[in-house]
Amino acid sequence: MSINSLLQSAFSHHREGRFDLAENLYLEVIKSAPTHWSARFGLAEVLNRTNRYDAAIGWLMPMLSEDPDECVPVHREIGFAHASAGRPQRALEHFRSILEKQPNDPETLHLVANFEQSLYLNEEADAHYRRALEHKLFVSVPSAVKPSPFSALFVFAPGRGNTPFSYLVEGAPFDSNVLNLLQDFKYDNEVLRNSGDVVVNLIADVDQCGPMLALAEEFVEQVGKPVVNHPKRIANTGRESIAKLIADTPGCIVPQARLYTTDALRALIADEAAFPWTFPLLLRRAGTHGGNDFELAHLMWQVRAFVERHGDSCDYYLTPFVDYQSQDGHYRKYRFFYVDGEILPYHLAIGDQWKVHHATTAMARTPWMQEEEQAFLDNPASVFGETQYAALRTIGESIGLDYFGIDCALDTQGAVVVFEVNACMLAHGDNGSFPYKTASVERIKRAFHAMLARIASGKVKGDKGEGEGQRGADAS
Repeated sequence: MSINSLLQSAFSHHREGRFDLAENLYLEVIKSAPTHWSARFGLAEVLNRTNRYDAAIGWLMPMLSEDPDECVPVHREIGFAHASAGRPQRALEHFRSILEKQPNDPETLHLVANFEQSLYLNEEADAHYRRALEHKLFVSVPSAVKPSPFSALFVFAPGRGNTPFSYLVEGAPFDSNVLNLLQDFKYDNEVLRNSGDVVVNLIADVDQCGPMLALAEEFVEQVGKPVVNHPKRIANTGRESIAKLIADTPGCIVPQARLYTTDALRALIADEAAFPWTFPLLLRRAGTHGGNDFELAHLMWQVRAFVERHGDSCDYYLTPFVDYQSQDGHYRKYRFFYVDGEILPYHLAIGDQWKVHHATTAMARTPWMQEEEQAFLDNPASVFGETQYAALRTIGESIGLDYFGIDCALDTQGAVVVFEVNACMLAHGDNGSFPYKTASVERIKRAFHAMLARIASGKVKGDKGEGEGQRGADAS
């Protein structure tokens, strides 16, 4: 078979996701033509897609010095490899190299700004976000169907605690326009009004968003379209506010979180005899998720050490610890998503420690855990009976958002132990180790799409007049 035939077959397998076949064909081409650019680049792409990032970089690095006209895609692929491998600084270096060649490319400007934001290079990030907006107002994701039945405007505030949305717009049957909302930037309201039939506010973390939430409220009012997760409703979803709001929900145990400034907490822990909390106690730096900066304290010195470690530049949550260990000694944390009134299961994480996160448990290598999670996803009512579902429904009615998640457990008496309720929770489709999750995750995505379609069309929920999204000042 000729090199061109081998390469065309490799490209075909690559496009169709048959990476093992594509890899073998790329290697065959390289044996015959060791410097073949397309074969080496295609092989590096396959290595990246199969999580062999350093191997991909090893193939790509020599290519940077070969053809100056082809260095941009090589820098981009190396940048993505470093980013996927958890090396944001190295990734940033390569994306900045692209800007040297293409200084006004909006996509690269956004990528550079995102990495700078993650590395706390806030001034540089802000400058690059502004340059990107000057050249292209939106990051657009085209509809998977033509013609697109409607469009959605997603409002995002860089570095301010947003609803994870990439999975939700991937392959969506509508046009998505993602706008970075910045302070003191002049937006064309007429262009914005024509950019979406429905607005989705992504700014979701009260502890991170600061003045951006008020700006988002003003912004969506000016656009004048129906709004999903209106900023006015997000404003009441801090951990302390939520805990108070749902404290008396029947069938629930809701630990009452309390937010402290650094000065207030330092004053509180200075006098151990007057300390009003009972141990054990959960300590969290405000604005964090995913188990970061989150510890269990049994003694006062642990509280003091936690505060000293994180310093004066943040606020802190204190929350009573509720022991939710199951009778078999494991801890089980359930996640549901609320989408337009539906309550949909997302995952069950099982661990042997109190801090349970799906990615850090032994679930990927423990068949019985996977079987239990699959049984829950296939039939959540077998775990959460009518009493528990009634509690979940009451919580949903109290929160009043269109799209949000809940992390919870069940104690030995069947009460729902509530850990967290907000719109910051992650839903993703990267379930290669847990293929049985795909159906449930896709169900959440489809429900999100259906909600936007309903709101964009002006239809009321259930055709009973409950509302059509939260429009303008009516969303209090």
